Amino acid sequence: MPTVLMSMPDSYHGAMASGRSVALVSDDLMFASQLQAAMRRVRGRFALVVGDRVPLADTIFVDLNSDLERRLELIAVLREARPPTELVGFCHHAERELRRRALAAGATRVINNGALQTVALRLSGLDARRASR
Repeated sequence: MPTVLMSMPDSYHGAMASGRSVALVSDDLMFASQLQAAMRRVRGRFALVVGDRVPLADTIFVDLNSDLERRLELIAVLREARPPTELVGFCHHAERELRRRALAAGATRVINNGALQTVALRLSGLDARRASR
């Protein structure tokens, strides 16, 4: 069962600027690198979830490409514990049934793998074109 933290851990990565905070539940370092770079551009905060300790964040991205059942359970637990939190699942674009299951579990939305950076920037109040300047 995941541990749902109610405060920011000391290990929260990134500058403690006024930007939004995101956490990523994934064991894929490419997704972590992409999301961390996007948040750095907007002076946001980024945390990679290691183990079951999920920090408070404005948005939590959940990788649905692996460890599926556990991550669907995590979405349900987070939705119950943190109703206002934006929970964004991401997976391969052809996974329609998986998208339905994630939404039923409590995900706010489910996006394509390739849209991760763009959605993170949009949720931070910027679009990808402005952030890359």
